[in-house]
Amino acid sequence: MEKIQIEPLHNAPKIDFDPEAGVLNFEGKSLMEDSESFYLPLVNWIMEYAANEPKKGTVVNFKYEYFNTSSSKWLITITKQLKVLYEKDPSTVVNWYWPDDDILEYGEVIRDLVDMPINLIEIESEDEDI
Repeated sequence: MEKIQIEPLHNAPKIDFDPEAGVLNFEGKSLMEDSESFYLPLVNWIMEYAANEPKKGTVVNFKYEYFNTSSSKWLITITKQLKVLYEKDPSTVVNWYWPDDDILEYGEVIRDLVDMPINLIEIESEDEDI
C-alpha cells in the first residue's frame, strides 16, 4: 500500500498514513464544506489497510484543534472502519488528543458509539503557567 501524506491547509488537517510503520495521523483543523471529497479516499484506504495485512499494533492518532459538523460525521465513519481493524488486531491503539472540552466530549461520544477502546489524552495548554 502507498503512504498518504497530505499537508495541512487553512481548512483541512494534516494526514500522514504510513502502512509500513503502522501509524495513521490526523492533525489540525477540519472545516471543509465538502468533507466527503477529502475523507472518502481516507476511509477507502483504511478499509483496504484493514482488509489486507495491517501492521500488528497499528497506532492511530487523532489530534484535531477543531472540526465542523460535516467533518465530525466522517470521523464517526473512520472510527467505525478502525473498529474493523481493532477486531482483527486487538493490539491496535487509537489515541484521541483533546485541547478543550468540546473535542473531549466528541471523543467520548465516538468511543461509546463505536464501542472500542479509545485513549482520551489531554493536550496541555502552553500558556497554563502564565
